[in-house]
Amino acid sequence: MRQAIGGFHLDEEGHWTADLVCGHRQHVRHDPPLMSRPWVLVPEGRASRLGHLLECKRCDELGAALAEAVRAACIACAEDAFEDGGIRGLCPEGRLELVRDRLRATDFGSVVSDAIRALIEEWELRKRSGPPK
Repeated sequence: MRQAIGGFHLDEEGHWTADLVCGHRQHVRHDPPLMSRPWVLVPEGRASRLGHLLECKRCDELGAALAEAVRAACIACAEDAFEDGGIRGLCPEGRLELVRDRLRATDFGSVVSDAIRALIEEWELRKRSGPPK
């Protein structure tokens, strides 16, 4: 997901990092010949990039995790309601209406909150364990 640069700071190793408006950060190193970003070395260059869009991998991960959590919750809710309707002896239309009612009553806010919390815990675990070997 593309996010605007809202500012810059030096990390603990002295590398320039873009502060994205979403709250995430992304390194913007000048490391020729791999990465040529001479603009990051001077204040005027960094100022010229404010508002520039960068791909935020964390926002992409978050969006995918939220979509999967909501999808899984919908499927579980629908399957449970459909089975419950069968046990109650409802006709197919009645079972479908029960599924709709249960979906309307589902607290998707808590599903989203739980998914965000799990993803943050995963990020923190990755940060503590360091880069892959």
